[in-house]
Amino acid sequence: MSRQLQDWLKRTTAEERETLAANAGTSVGYIWQLAGGHRKASLGMAKRLQEASFGELTIQGLRPDIFGDQKAA
Repeated sequence: MSRQLQDWLKRTTAEERETLAANAGTSVGYIWQLAGGHRKASLGMAKRLQEASFGELTIQGLRPDIFGDQKAA
């Protein structure tokens, strides 16, 4: 589960979610699955989401289980 992604989804509009998904090469449904912990972002997907969100979402925030949560440090 990605708390960072859940928070981002809560504060964005449907249009912003669609734009992020399109720019990252995925779907809004898949992003919701990532946020809910039903799936885990691959390194490639985490990088694409980080780039598509202009750094609002980070690899560390999307996969703290692998890369560590910078806020916890």
